[in-house]
Amino acid sequence: MSLIPAWSTWAASVTTDADGGRLARWLSGRRTASAAAPCPSDVEGFRRAQRLSFECSQAAAAQLRPGWTEGATQRWMLNWLADHGVRAHLHKPIAAFAERTLAPDAQWGPAKGEGLTLRDGDVAILDCSPIVDGYTGDTAYTVSVGNNPELERAQDFLSNLRTRLPERFADPDTARDVFAWVDREIRAAGYQNAVNGYVGHVMGHRVYHHGSFFSRLPWFLPERPFGYIASWHGPGFLLTVARRWIYPEELGPLHTGPKTGMWAIEPHLRLRSFGCKFEEQLVVEPGRAYWLDDLSQKRITCTPG
Repeated sequence: MSLIPAWSTWAASVTTDADGGRLARWLSGRRTASAAAPCPSDVEGFRRAQRLSFECSQAAAAQLRPGWTEGATQRWMLNWLADHGVRAHLHKPIAAFAERTLAPDAQWGPAKGEGLTLRDGDVAILDCSPIVDGYTGDTAYTVSVGNNPELERAQDFLSNLRTRLPERFADPDTARDVFAWVDREIRAAGYQNAVNGYVGHVMGHRVYHHGSFFSRLPWFLPERPFGYIASWHGPGFLLTVARRWIYPEELGPLHTGPKTGMWAIEPHLRLRSFGCKFEEQLVVEPGRAYWLDDLSQKRITCTPG
């Protein structure tokens, strides 16, 4: 998650450089306020936000047709959320079609301008993160235009992975052990791990309950001078991550800190010509982890042109 324009370059060097890797592991081991297990009322707040996020993506998926652009889809999702009372977001809605679903290295984010146009047979990923009563609901949802058996098999794999992930978070292994396990499972199934192309190889991140000020901010930082990646994240999220030293808040190959807290988990596969992912929130308590609900498992196929 980028906070300044130079962050992506710095994060990549820290991930691969030996001295930088030691620094990142040390920083990630810090116990921050994010490691506190959420109380029942907070869990319910995150659940409400996540449900609205999935409802938005699924409503957009039901409307998608060939000819829609990524930009128009993002605006549709933003307007839908505004109509449902949302003013602030962790990040702007993302619509990625066709080859952009592969998540080219360090390029995952909202389309600039109109972006790609949806065609028959394309795969699309819809990602949004409304803040509802201060709680973040960050989800991603994959659909196809028409039946796609290859996508169905990838979604079956991700569903099975999702079933087993809570147990991995509940055991004593570190978060980087979870990352390594997921990476092995993805490769053993014959897929590529698309999050290796994300800045910092992030497979998940903490999500937060924001105060009233940041829960109502309808704007984002300007791309100049803050850079593209920072410009599509909400300022409340950016400031919280920065205050907590970034690395304790990211689940990746270097994380050695506590796993407890509220996470948005987002495994992302690369297939031959498209990508497939899910993102949803996992509650991690000492010795126990669970998903907020099962809305992510509803599958929608878009109508061909």
